[in-house]
Amino acid sequence: MEKKDDRIIDITDDVKWIGILDYDIRTFDIVMTTEFGTTYNSYFINADKKALIEVAKEKFSGQYFSKLSKVTNPAEISYIILDHTEPDHSGSLKQLLKAAPSATVVGSGNAIRYLEDQLNIPFRSLVVKDNDTLDLGNKRLRFISAPNLHWPDSIYTWLEEDRILFPCDSFGAHYCRYEMTDDINDDYLKAFKYYFDVILQPFSRFMVKAVERIKPLDIKYICPGHGPILSKNYKYFVELTEKYASDYLKATTEKAKRSILIAYVSAYGYTKEAAEIIKSGILEGGDFRVEMADIENIDLNELGSLLATTDALLVGSPTINQNTLLPVYRMFALINPIRDRGKLAGAFGSYGWSGEAVKIISETLRNLKLKVFEETSEFKFRPSGSKEENLKEFGRKFAEKFEEECQKK
Repeated sequence: MEKKDDRIIDITDDVKWIGILDYDIRTFDIVMTTEFGTTYNSYFINADKKALIEVAKEKFSGQYFSKLSKVTNPAEISYIILDHTEPDHSGSLKQLLKAAPSATVVGSGNAIRYLEDQLNIPFRSLVVKDNDTLDLGNKRLRFISAPNLHWPDSIYTWLEEDRILFPCDSFGAHYCRYEMTDDINDDYLKAFKYYFDVILQPFSRFMVKAVERIKPLDIKYICPGHGPILSKNYKYFVELTEKYASDYLKATTEKAKRSILIAYVSAYGYTKEAAEIIKSGILEGGDFRVEMADIENIDLNELGSLLATTDALLVGSPTINQNTLLPVYRMFALINPIRDRGKLAGAFGSYGWSGEAVKIISETLRNLKLKVFEETSEFKFRPSGSKEENLKEFGRKFAEKFEEECQKK
């Protein structure tokens, strides 16, 4: 496939896509894989008062300004709307403001505050709230509050005359194709589901509300921050998003049994043995569903799903070089402090000369806002003899504490 990025797409007579195609990126925000690349979508509205929706990642500023200059003189831009201020949406803003010194930056209160810290320069700004409108002369924008999708600053923008919804990171995908069309295929569906799972799933409650907010709109196009422009299949992807969010909420609130995930990494099998013994202690201590995950070998997407749906977490690791191991740190990146805040969590592990891993794990779990079980279980080398009974007792006590926490809810 030839990797071209020379397109400016006419969505309507007055709205153009002037975004960036990033075919080659393979990791996004460090923790996401981008098998199919991504796009940084930006949209130009040719109204009486010219406006932009989003800008591009700073790395692509030159390429972005080249496209922008083909559709307008940047100095004539009146408004720059940022539905979200993560640098992949706002990275080119500082340079753009030099070319458009009279432009007003429009966003939520959080967005403008975040931009002040990002740009560190004075700029014209307009804070908008839910249902506020912005008059562009012959067109009007209306703003829809959409907090936590997926930052606190997020809003949607509705262009009434052209029937276009700009929903920022909702209904998007890390999926880069020259055509930018929403043709349904296996690769696109895979990218769409993965994007939802990693970015939006923790905020499913907000996603369901947002879908309800946009249902009354007479939508013709949905123009997200990443991935294809949704047109002929936009209803399908909105309904799919609603299903993903509803299924997640149902799975996490209507489980027959409370669940405990024991996630471990084991160099010589000793920590794995300990995990099995702790599991037996938990099952003696309460009627819970206990799942096991070898975090060195499990797919990160699967591990992320287990972390999202579990009610409590135990993490096991040997100590090597006075530290825990890399797979454990990868797992930490999948824990979401908003989604997982307050879940009961604990640590256990084997060691030979010192036992720092358990302390490191406990402190990290605490920093991630989980409720850390004060007891830990460390043992030297193999968990045999009296150590086996100690581990089982640790499991029973964790189960008792978990039952106590469940009763409070």
